[in-house]
This record gives sequence, C-alpha cells and structure tokens, in this order.
Amino acid sequence: MITILNNIMASNRFTPVDVNLPNQYFEFSLYKAESRHREEYFLTVQLDNNSDQALKNFLDNTAQEIFEEIQSTGKVELYFEKNCTMLICLESHGLNHDLVLALEEDPYNFKKNVIKYSLPELTALNVYLTSNAIEALTNDIINDILNANNGKDFLAFKYQSGNGHHLYDLVVRVMLKLSFLSYHPQEQKLENLTGQIDSALPAALTDTFEKILAADWAVEMVIGNVESIWGNKA
Repeated sequence: MITILNNIMASNRFTPVDVNLPNQYFEFSLYKAESRHREEYFLTVQLDNNSDQALKNFLDNTAQEIFEEIQSTGKVELYFEKNCTMLICLESHGLNHDLVLALEEDPYNFKKNVIKYSLPELTALNVYLTSNAIEALTNDIINDILNANNGKDFLAFKYQSGNGHHLYDLVVRVMLKLSFLSYHPQEQKLENLTGQIDSALPAALTDTFEKILAADWAVEMVIGNVESIWGNKA
C-alpha cells in the first residue's frame, strides 16, 4: 500500500527527502512539498503488524522516536515540527478500530491519518493500474478512475448498490485522507433532444412539426395557427 501512496506523493508535486532512521523495522518515506509556498511534509509508513500490542507500542513510543530522529537529521525545515502528516498504512483484517481512532486523535508529534485497506481492495487497484497502463497517480488520473464508465460505477459505490466496489472503496478512502487531492464530478452530457425527436418523428409529420416550431404561439394567435397548420375542421 505504501507504494501506492508514494506514487501519489511523487505525482502531485512532492519531493522525497533522503533520511535514514536507525533501529526502525518498517518501510517509510518522507516527502516535502515542491512549492516554497506550501510548508508541508508527509511521512508515509507501512505497518505490517496490526496487532493491538504493536499499535499501542507505535502510539506510545515509536511515533515519538521517529519524530525526534527526523528532526535530528538536519534535513528538514523548522516547519516540519508543526506541518508534517504521518500516513499510516494498515491492513484492515483483524484491525482494532478503537486503536486506529486513538492513533488519529493523538495530539503529539505528527498529525496522523490511517489508510486502512484490504488485500482485495489493493489487488483491485493494482490490477486497474496495470490493465490501464497508469504509471503516475496524479489528481486528474484519480478523478478519471472515479469517473470511469461515465461516473456510473462511482455512483453505484456511493449509494452502495450491487456488489462490493473494492477499487472505489480504497480510492475514495485515500482521497479523503490526503488534503491536496480533490474530487471533480464528471459533467453529465445533456442529451440531444432535437436529434432524438428527429429520429423518432415519422416523415409524414416532419412538415407539421417544423410549422409548429416556426409559429408564434401568442394567445391571440393560437386559433389561427391551429387552422393554418391542421386546417379548419369545423
């Protein structure tokens, strides 16, 4: 999962910061916003052990150790202390959601967002990326994924109709956790009513239809128009 997050970071104007953390047994990457007008860091972390004991230890000890170790490298700006969000990847199977909430509400060191995922969700996303030859997960590409099939698949997910939508479950969850991503609903194409009418109208009525469209239907003109178009049947 961290590979997906790192792709999103690198594809949305964030640059990796080369830091080494001693004695850390998990995969991580640190990213800094490319724009000097955005004083923001993101630290992606993959925790393979989602047991209660492991999460409690991470909350009580490891998160603070990481924070202090990164600060001591001399490779981050002063605003790192206030503006760094830790994105924690955790498989959802067997996950204690109370501990997840405790992680996200912990006020110390990093702001923490937990990205929960299931193996079927991760597989669905990787299959989609591979089959569509997608290499960079930009904001536009993520919107294209959500708006595929004219947005019908996403609407089905939104209203939870039909079978599970592993792809959209995960993509939406990630988007909600990353403040720099935004969803742009696909504009619905208006149907060509004129074309539909033309194709459905019998040829014998075409002349009558054109006269109806061309007529002035002010109140005082209605009777005259009816007699002119359809004839005086009285």
